[in-house]
Amino acid sequence: MRRQHFTMTLRQQLAATACTAALLLAGCAGDNRLSSSSADPVVTGSVKPQPSIRETAEAANAWRENPKSVRRAVTYARLLDAGGNKPALIKVLETTLTHNPNDAKLVAYLGKELVLAGRPAAGIKQLNKAIAAGENNWKVYSALGSAYDQIGKHRQARAAYQSALAEQPQKVSIHNNIGMSYILEGNLKQAETSLRAAQRLPEGEFNQTLRQNLALSVGLQGRFKEASEIASRDLPPDQVEQNLAFLKRMLNQKNTWQQMQTAG
Repeated sequence: MRRQHFTMTLRQQLAATACTAALLLAGCAGDNRLSSSSADPVVTGSVKPQPSIRETAEAANAWRENPKSVRRAVTYARLLDAGGNKPALIKVLETTLTHNPNDAKLVAYLGKELVLAGRPAAGIKQLNKAIAAGENNWKVYSALGSAYDQIGKHRQARAAYQSALAEQPQKVSIHNNIGMSYILEGNLKQAETSLRAAQRLPEGEFNQTLRQNLALSVGLQGRFKEASEIASRDLPPDQVEQNLAFLKRMLNQKNTWQQMQTAG
């Protein structure tokens, strides 16, 4: 199969497929988004405890008393994040940033949260600003890659991921994002190659998400038996069958096959 290019509709289908099949590490945040978290756009940490109303209220009052304080803004924002209130979190960061426009860490934090909130264009602007100001660690580059993938600029995404790899060359999460970038682009063969290479990293063999994304790349190429064997290492048989049935229905759509045959 030659290099394929997908329309936005098909990219959304692929992302939806990944969410349905439980193939994305941080869950499904939107129709055409990669999995992400505020710390690293692929890796999720422990489940955040739900903050108490009192704790959040105290943080809110402290911030309102001094909205210029970066420390208070970050404390309040993290509690809002744990409570699932992204719009308020972003508003707090934006407000405090007006008083601290040169705080690169705050700019980067806002940029990553904008990406997570489904506002990749705004996130890209802030993340590039943070990088220019010297906040250019691998997490920022990984978030930038995720944002570019969201808007279909996959080459720019992978360039950002490569910058992240320069600092963390064996970080499985970054390699996983590169594989997902190729999947969203429709370059399934390269996605499979990248994900298989990532499995050979020290922690790659034990990464379930990486393995399930490999199963996705294989299944989207029509190799359902092989995809089932890969997915079965982590998922129960009924879920594997459900995922493969979904893939088969999607790939049997005439317009899907026509788009997949488009040469790059």
